Amino acid sequence: MQVISLENLLRAAEESEVRDYLSSFSCEINPGVEDFLKNQAIESEKRVFTRTHLVIDEENNGEIIGYFSLKNKSFDFAGNISGSLRQKIAFSKKATTVSTILIAQLGRSDAYKGVVSGSNVLELALEKCEVMYKLIGMRVVCVEYEPVAKLEKFYSNNSFQFLQYSPSGYKLAFIRLS
Repeated sequence: MQVISLENLLRAAEESEVRDYLSSFSCEINPGVEDFLKNQAIESEKRVFTRTHLVIDEENNGEIIGYFSLKNKSFDFAGNISGSLRQKIAFSKKATTVSTILIAQLGRSDAYKGVVSGSNVLELALEKCEVMYKLIGMRVVCVEYEPVAKLEKFYSNNSFQFLQYSPSGYKLAFIRLS
């Protein structure tokens, strides 16, 4: 497995070729994840809203195993968040917001189900977040996800802690890099 940035891919090839390449990705369990990569990732990359990274199988013609998109995002704390949790996340009991690295998209190709786990793709995303932490000092990584048991279990099993619900009804969970 190798991680390549969409930004570098766009520099190395014609946009139409990159679009064709991205169109090979399939994730039936989460159509939104599939749609983002195929139809929104390039524009989001150009506008610097997110930075998308592809996990590829260099032994299988560079087939896309999965991908993740990262962005900087601040969240307001809900009123019921304790001072000690605010201290843990934002380093101040009185903090009202926290700046985070948001894993905005995370997906694995159907073709690699049973071969590469979603946890493997998440681990690669967290490795990129570690690099960002070392460069800019941002140590809180968040995910927003639909409140369904399978996703709750996935993120909990990967050491994310539930923080609060977002205004849009998604669960917001975090992990603090060390």
